Amino acid sequence: MINVLLVGSGAREHAIAESVARDAKAELFSFMSSRNPGIIARSKKYVVGNISDPTLVTDFAVQNRVDIAIIGPEAPLVNGIADTLENKGIGCVGPKKPLALIEGDKAFCRELMKKYSINGLPHFGVFSDADEASEFINSIDGAVIKPAGLTGGKGVQIIGEHLPDQEQATRYVQKILDQKPGGIGKVVVEEKLDGEEYTLQAFVDGKNLKPMPCVQDHKRAHEGDIGPNTGGMGSYSDKNHLLPFVDREEFERSVEIMKATVDALKRETGLAYKGVLYGQFLLGRGNVNKEFQPWLVEFNCRFGDPENMNVLPLLSEDSDPLEIYCGITEGNISGSVSFKPKATVCKYLVPAAYPENVKPGDPITVDEPAIRKDGAQVFYASVDTTDGKLVTTTSRTIAITSFADTIAEAERMTEKATGHVKGNLRHRRDIGTIELIQKRIEHVRKLR
Repeated sequence: MINVLLVGSGAREHAIAESVARDAKAELFSFMSSRNPGIIARSKKYVVGNISDPTLVTDFAVQNRVDIAIIGPEAPLVNGIADTLENKGIGCVGPKKPLALIEGDKAFCRELMKKYSINGLPHFGVFSDADEASEFINSIDGAVIKPAGLTGGKGVQIIGEHLPDQEQATRYVQKILDQKPGGIGKVVVEEKLDGEEYTLQAFVDGKNLKPMPCVQDHKRAHEGDIGPNTGGMGSYSDKNHLLPFVDREEFERSVEIMKATVDALKRETGLAYKGVLYGQFLLGRGNVNKEFQPWLVEFNCRFGDPENMNVLPLLSEDSDPLEIYCGITEGNISGSVSFKPKATVCKYLVPAAYPENVKPGDPITVDEPAIRKDGAQVFYASVDTTDGKLVTTTSRTIAITSFADTIAEAERMTEKATGHVKGNLRHRRDIGTIELIQKRIEHVRKLR
């Protein structure tokens, strides 16, 4: 048997748990921040605690003779959990702390790309002074302001969308510098890009990079792409593993950007990147550099959420997830990495007030047999159990994903399956619909 430690308690981690469970040789041990019933059902043993404390997690791993660990969220990786585990001889699917800076410090990411002349880099500046940042903002037509440190995917502000004018932008920069998210007192200011975003994830064993299908996430809280940004309200992927607005050449150019970054990280730190690398790309044009191309919006050092629920269940029968995870830790993914030719649509059910002023504790019921009967799969996210009953917390609640020959059919299946979850919840009904995807296609077509 191979003892596997899973760190994290969301839908992303539930999907990882399901992938591990495909292999009869695996025994799953889970370290969670809340009681995810989907992960618990797949675990031989679990504990609930501070997942961002490397010592606590490593002690649990050692006590249970864990062979490899799979880290779900970014915070434990940025805190050095891979370093601590590997010091105890436990292989880790997730990069060491200096490499996790590719997500943990946006300034590091941009400066690395600049130093090693990596394609897809927007015009940018890094600032620790609000007045200097304001001058840079004033010098370009449209700007995006990003805290350098971690903000849970909710810190990016765009002038003209989230910030009405230059004055408000300068105030936001000063707020970031004062608060130092993630302990980093820097802000990254970039040219505004015009196009469509997409996610490309890859398994990385330190040398080899195995890309997964392209996915498009939907960050805005409400239908029609309006409202505040969220952790992601849902996502879709296509049968050919591209997207309706991304062709094969653009996919390959995106893969090359990721490969160049893995190489640059090795040259910069002397360490091999082992884990999952997530590239958030935008296909379109900048307002400084007008070239039409894939632009790198940001890198993440782990699986996406919700994108993980689109891709992991698609691993084909001859692609053993446990072999892939072990191959990553050993620095040699030698087995097959292939994906079923299916389209997918994932939709998140979230508390009605999400993402602002959410009160936890609302009861929910989930009819799993009915969801499976409709051809869908449920992934539990930010939930907990009170008096034996499932309740909401303050974040996204449940993800439902369907798999079909077309995006439209997967969307209809997922939408129907959402009716089997009851509670004070809502979801974006437009994700994966023909109408919304056609808007994406037309947007990119005009920019080409």
